[in-house]
This record gives sequence, structure tokens and C-alpha cells, in this order.
Amino acid sequence: MTKVTKEVLLEEGIMVDDTNCFAKKSKAIFEPPVRVLDTNLINSGIIGAYTNLRGGTIRNLKSIGRFCNVAPGVTIGMGEHPLHYLSTHDFQYADKFGYNFWDEAADFDTTVDRIESKPSPVIGNDVWIGSNVTILKGVTIGDGAVIAASAVVNKDVEPYSIVGGIPAKHIKYRFDESMRERLLQLQWWNYTMESLEGIQFDDIETAVQQLEERKEEGKLTLRNNPRVKVINKQLVNKKPSQETKEEDDLVNTGNS
Repeated sequence: MTKVTKEVLLEEGIMVDDTNCFAKKSKAIFEPPVRVLDTNLINSGIIGAYTNLRGGTIRNLKSIGRFCNVAPGVTIGMGEHPLHYLSTHDFQYADKFGYNFWDEAADFDTTVDRIESKPSPVIGNDVWIGSNVTILKGVTIGDGAVIAASAVVNKDVEPYSIVGGIPAKHIKYRFDESMRERLLQLQWWNYTMESLEGIQFDDIETAVQQLEERKEEGKLTLRNNPRVKVINKQLVNKKPSQETKEEDDLVNTGNS
């Protein structure tokens, strides 16, 4: 293992503005290239290629796909507190709740079982998350979705849905049902940048038709999915490709 520095990470295709983005005890698996700017990573799971993290805190995340944009101030997978207990404070159910330095707290013994945590969020590919969004545990955000600024996402978001508000609610879809189905079938994010070159991106019908033709002609090349793992601020050797199937499935298929 190698201690992470900005230079070491950049050689691996990971751009960070400060290695303090990694908590002392943290885990992240990158599919380069990825940019991490002013973002705190604690347990950030798998981060797909060409995803931009521009600020906020990722406390718990199972995966975020490729070509995502995350704006400043976003929080993902933070802890939740019970509303039906005597108190919302975690002293009631946590053996260690951060006050072990104080004798009274260290000696306190609770009879309440620890709350079962919800699964970490899963975020698909081509997702745009606006500034100051909060994404709670147990949430799956589908491919192509857009989360409006300051939304609080407490339920699953459908692919290509635009949501906003507190709590977040569906506003509209980016495309009609037929186009959404074609995009989810195509999964363009699985292919190399060279495969996407020359596509008419600003015309969705033309772009999808061009990609469908290239796919039929065998002209689209799948990404080879390298991995860069950082655990506790240490760079871990990348796994051989045959050992990354489960990770690939999370990034490749998204949440369609």
C-alpha cells in the first residue's frame, strides 16, 4: 500500500484538490478518471468514471455511476434518528456515541437494541445532483435522473426523472417513455470516449439513433473498468479485472 498524495492519485486518474478529502478511516473505490473537489469522503463505495464531485459530504454510499455531476453542499447517506423514542439522541441505542472521554457516558449501559441501519444509497449513471441536496439512506436514484437544488431525497427516483422539493417529488421526465426505454437499453455510459466521438449530442433522437447504429455495427467499445482503491488514506493495489464483476455490475448497469 502507498500513502496517498495528490500526485500519486493524479497518476492513477484521480484528481483531488486536497487529500484531506479522505477521512482517517475511509474507503473509496474509483474507476478513473474521477474529479473530487472540496468533498469529504468517508464510506463512498464505487465512484464511476468521469464523475465530478464538487463539494459536500459522502458518509455512506454504495455506488455512484459514470458521468455524474454532484454540485457543492450535497450530503449523502448521513445517519438518521428515531422520532418515536424518548429522545432523538443516539445515547439511547448506541454503545459508543462519541462521549467515551466522559466517565458518566462511558459507564452508561443501554437496554435498547441498536437501530438497524438502512442500506447505503445507490446512484445511477448520468445523474445530475444540484447544490445543497440531501440524499438519505435506503434510496436508489435511477440512471439519467436530475435532483433539483436543496431537495431532500427520501424515496427512490425513477430513471430520467426530474425531482425537487422537501421531500423530493417527481416534477417531470427528461424524455418521453419511448426515448427513456431506448436510452436504458443502450446504456451509452458503458462505452469508451472514442466510441462516443462524433455523436450529435444536442439532438437526442439523432444521438440515440447514431449510437444504436454503431452498436448494431459493432463499433462501440466497452470500457475496461480499471479500479483504484483507497482505504484509510492508503492506495491499495488495483484488483485484476476478473475479480471486479460485482463492482462492474453496479457501475455498468446503473439503476434502471
